[in-house]
Amino acid sequence: MIIPWIQDIIDLTIPHICASCQTNLARPSAGLCVNCINKIEALVKGCDDELTQRLGTHENHVSSGFALMYFEQNGVSQHLIHKIKYHNGEHLAKYWGRYLGALLQSLGVHSNTKSSLLIPVPMHKRRERRRGYNAPLHIAYGVQEVIGDKALVCNSVLARVKHSKSQTTADFNQRYERLTESFHAYPLPNKPDVIIIIDDVITSTSTIGHCANALRKVFSNDIYATALAFTP
Repeated sequence: MIIPWIQDIIDLTIPHICASCQTNLARPSAGLCVNCINKIEALVKGCDDELTQRLGTHENHVSSGFALMYFEQNGVSQHLIHKIKYHNGEHLAKYWGRYLGALLQSLGVHSNTKSSLLIPVPMHKRRERRRGYNAPLHIAYGVQEVIGDKALVCNSVLARVKHSKSQTTADFNQRYERLTESFHAYPLPNKPDVIIIIDDVITSTSTIGHCANALRKVFSNDIYATALAFTP
């Protein structure tokens, strides 16, 4: 952990720019300037009819899905997510994960539970070595900071056992087929009331669906899915 006064010196000596409009930032915490933050389109109550409909195609393995914002092509949210995923964005992932945790709290996802497992969508080891970190894991740490002792981040239950090429240009059917048998779930370290799968972006819901399918082999209670952004 960096001592606060050392972080202040770093912030003063190393320029930080907005991930979207490239203007200088006085503080880099959010990765965006105020003007760009105000351009983000948030999901009303964290949900969307289309998101619910897409999740419903996966044999009802996922109870509900939530996201903070819409993923807009060439928009502020895309610039932010790309910064988080590809440009040493661990601190940004955790920062925005706190907002995601606050959203889950406000929606009462944990109101009737004593414990939950926060499971980040895993990367294949080959891709994680190349990128250096897994953004959903750091988002999960931010969520946990807000929820507190009720939630445990668990990075050992779900593994990506099959490497697949990027899904960005694939349609729904291609995404789903490519991800078949890509995930494996190991025995749970405890018996939580709920599991929350955490990702950076939910698009076709194919990744979430396959993750939930794997987790269903070791867990029978409610599984929720959440992400920073949802692609409508």
